[in-house]
Amino acid sequence: MSCRLHRPTIFHISALPAMRNALLCLGMTLILSACGGSDDNASSTPNLPSNPSSPNTPDETKADTDWRPAGGSATITADISQPFLQIMPNLPSSALGGVSPGRELFITQWTPANQGRVLFDGVGPLFNANACTQCHSAEGRKPIYANDGELSNAILFRLGDAQGVAHAYYGEQMQHQSIDASIATEGKMRYIATVEDDKKSRSIRFEFTPTDSNQPLGDTAISGRISPQLVGMGLLDLIPEADIIAASDAKDGISGRVHWVNEGPDQRIGRFGWKAINSSLRTQNANAMSQDMGLTTSIFMDPNCTVNQPICWTAENGGTPEVSDSSLDAVTDFMTALAVPERRTGNLSTFNKGANLFTQVGCAGCHTPKQRTGNSDRFPLLSQQTIYPYTDLLLHDMGAGLDDGVKEKNAESFEWRTPPLWGIGIVAQDPEARFLHDGRASSLTEAILWHGGEAEGAKIRFKQLPVEQKKMLLSFLNGI
Repeated sequence: MSCRLHRPTIFHISALPAMRNALLCLGMTLILSACGGSDDNASSTPNLPSNPSSPNTPDETKADTDWRPAGGSATITADISQPFLQIMPNLPSSALGGVSPGRELFITQWTPANQGRVLFDGVGPLFNANACTQCHSAEGRKPIYANDGELSNAILFRLGDAQGVAHAYYGEQMQHQSIDASIATEGKMRYIATVEDDKKSRSIRFEFTPTDSNQPLGDTAISGRISPQLVGMGLLDLIPEADIIAASDAKDGISGRVHWVNEGPDQRIGRFGWKAINSSLRTQNANAMSQDMGLTTSIFMDPNCTVNQPICWTAENGGTPEVSDSSLDAVTDFMTALAVPERRTGNLSTFNKGANLFTQVGCAGCHTPKQRTGNSDRFPLLSQQTIYPYTDLLLHDMGAGLDDGVKEKNAESFEWRTPPLWGIGIVAQDPEARFLHDGRASSLTEAILWHGGEAEGAKIRFKQLPVEQKKMLLSFLNGI
């Protein structure tokens, strides 16, 4: 078909939907990537009540510092050169039958249909990446923002509006690649980085140029989503639903809620993805194969296109589905077996003081330090393990600054799942590391400056800490 370039549509991620009033207090959730620091003068923030029991002030609550291995039986010694995508130790040979082929499926480059690789074909015709490792690496997070406004494959873009309506032509996610030059991609995304006036907080502005000028985005919002480090995924999958539900009770100004999602005839708790849209690791993997790679599974049988994109419905496929259940199960086995790097405490006394500050400031209100897994028939080694993921897996209102304008399933545009923080300090050692859902923050310090909504109180308390205590808290985060 004949296509011509169209003038870019510009989206500013710090100016999406109108300011929400009444910021709730306390709690350090997010999309974050952690509690960060600030060099701001405490006098620039409002005075807080002196009553220690007030939700607007830190209290003297002590953290549980009786440390057990960070990932229970799935813990490995932290190898800073390749800390992630490592297999947990002491894995019985009976489990290797799925883990080994799952790893091969994870690292392989998938090809278009009918190119002689039956087990690894069917990608596209429109896609974001043709291998899982194009987005996820053993080092943690792939670089995102290149020079001259270019973006890597380690960021994708979700589409929609505040009511959850996807774009009529592009659907729920932008695909910027195609399997052949004769097939037009959906468009080109670029970025412009700016510095906000409010205390060194960065902002990213995205520019979209559609390939087909007849298909503008119009009023549809677009939200960048970076690829997080993959660690302890099987452990998160095993946290009992009852424990997640119990943590959703409103407390101290925090009102995290369960994201109930429909899977077939069942309603289950969402726990994976930036907005917790997938209820299990298996569904998460199938969703990534569908939206990111254009691969069908028994869970997502339709192409990753709308009915208005005929190429996806007429192009050759790699089978029905293209990824068999046994292959999907193998990838899930591999992801389940991913280990957790042990914490790096350094001076234990200082580390414990940082843990106490993490709790007193309010970070632990959402980034729950400790969880316990249920039972696993497939991986008994992961059953009944005490783990330290620093998440409650709940949705929280993160305020206007992090409102991306895109509702997903029952997660509002301003709500985000509390991301796990284990391993975040290893990620932060990379000078190219980015944080928050769209990577707008280049440090843990910047990440906290974007916290709002239920985390507003925690952000203010952090900013009011003396410099040495800020350093101590950041040192703790760098060690978990």
